[in-house]
Amino acid sequence: MHSLDQIYAFVSVYENHSYSSAGRNLHKDRTTVRELIKAYEDVLGFELFSIVGRKANPTERAEQLYPQAKLVLRQNQKLLEFGTAMFMEPKTLLKIGYDIDFPVEFIAELERRCLITFPQIRVQWLETNRDNALKAVAERDIDLAILPATGGVAPKFPLIFKHLGYISYGLYVGARSKLAQKETFSIEDAQLEIQYLSSNNMSSDGMIQAFSSHTRIISSHTLMVKMLKNDGWALLPVPLGEYYTQKNVLKKMTTPLLANDVKMPFSLFHAIGMEQETTTKTLVEWCTELAKSYFR
Repeated sequence: MHSLDQIYAFVSVYENHSYSSAGRNLHKDRTTVRELIKAYEDVLGFELFSIVGRKANPTERAEQLYPQAKLVLRQNQKLLEFGTAMFMEPKTLLKIGYDIDFPVEFIAELERRCLITFPQIRVQWLETNRDNALKAVAERDIDLAILPATGGVAPKFPLIFKHLGYISYGLYVGARSKLAQKETFSIEDAQLEIQYLSSNNMSSDGMIQAFSSHTRIISSHTLMVKMLKNDGWALLPVPLGEYYTQKNVLKKMTTPLLANDVKMPFSLFHAIGMEQETTTKTLVEWCTELAKSYFR
């Protein structure tokens, strides 16, 4: 019968291609890792690695075994997190992270409901980016986070996530800038004119990336709109862009750069086991309800 220690050793050697590196990752010495692998091979009846120099190369059977072993470790982590959450004390502070591009009306409605339903709980709304927030949620420094999704099957941290919907982005310029006088905004314009990009987009592996040869990074939508009054262009969430378009501050441009508005998926993330918390369960239900009416 195999043990979890053997599976952890196998996965670590597979991912690090070395008994020594796997040992450092597992806080075990190289000899212990090698003994665990040997014991696992005895249980399985076949070799897992061939040693070439200092490198441990997985065998064909190890390649087939790895996805299943990885799944077992994820399930084990989920069980540990689930058990830990069962004995956590009731919350008095709730930290919720959100991406700068997520609609403020949605967040404001969540806050209104929190004030009514959880008046005894202090809520902190923390503007953050995807990479930092996912790590913070996994380490329970943040309770929940509403963030862009990259389209992968699962995030790189052991988390529970729920898809909320898609936010459309359009290309906007200042309504009185020289770029607003163009009938269309060409790919050459996008490459040569100043592009304003939010710091969150720049630091995350999302759809909105630097395209221009002259990109400026801004951490505030308010400041970005001020900059666009003078020059440059930006991909902005359509609800935000249209708000300023109606005020004759911005203008949405048609462009071959975008056949249609770019659509970014957003998801709600929380740590494994936190679904048992009343606050987390309720917020997930609220987000699910609001998403149905907001993202049509």
